[in-house]
Amino acid sequence: MTTNRRNHYRLLHVQPDAPPEVIKAAYRALIATRHPDVGGDEDQAALLNDAYAVLSDPAKRAGYDARRGARTSARARDAHAASAPRATPPATPPAPPPATPPAHACPMCRLGLPVSRGRDTGGDTRCARCRAPLARVRAAGPAGTPTDRRGIPRVSKSDWAIMYVDWQADAIDVRMRDLSLDGISVYSGLELPPNGVVRIVGQSFDVVAVVVGCRRLDAVFTVHARLVSALFAEATGGFVSATA
Repeated sequence: MTTNRRNHYRLLHVQPDAPPEVIKAAYRALIATRHPDVGGDEDQAALLNDAYAVLSDPAKRAGYDARRGARTSARARDAHAASAPRATPPATPPAPPPATPPAHACPMCRLGLPVSRGRDTGGDTRCARCRAPLARVRAAGPAGTPTDRRGIPRVSKSDWAIMYVDWQADAIDVRMRDLSLDGISVYSGLELPPNGVVRIVGQSFDVVAVVVGCRRLDAVFTVHARLVSALFAEATGGFVSATA
């Protein structure tokens, strides 16, 4: 029998720190519409049952959280190790890591992009390989403009998002701290090195950013990053370019 490797918390639509009563209520609400007896899908119902069986048992949940945290940390370490610059001969000093990804490549997976009509993206808004946003963020003025600021979606510290430290890595849950014209800040359980490229996706935005700072705050880290490319949600539910 194949092991269910899906995220139990996402299957039940709850946060990783949800209390038992919230998990129980979410499970009951979902299984009421997914159960085969009411016309639901048998496979989906099985996944929900598996998730609830783990998260409703304190010992099983603790073991699951430990394994999940270990997998996330291992993937992040492997991703940063794979992207680290190779050692150069002693006679040639190593070049510093780039502060900004190449202009004619996807800022997340580095896939080369066509250049036409003077546009870096060739008219596309997302990378064909990793689906990261391609619209480059223009540097804001000293004080920004009211029009620009109205284009930035509002976020609160209770909002959650997901973060990718590599385009092939699994998502990491993060809590929002701030989003501005050219930067983003989140609370993360993972410490990130400076100059690392991350993608952060929220309900109303999708951005790629370069880490400029990471500081420990109690049991978590505050991560600050400079936006490289971004798409923001319109009131109609679609997305608009950060440079539109």
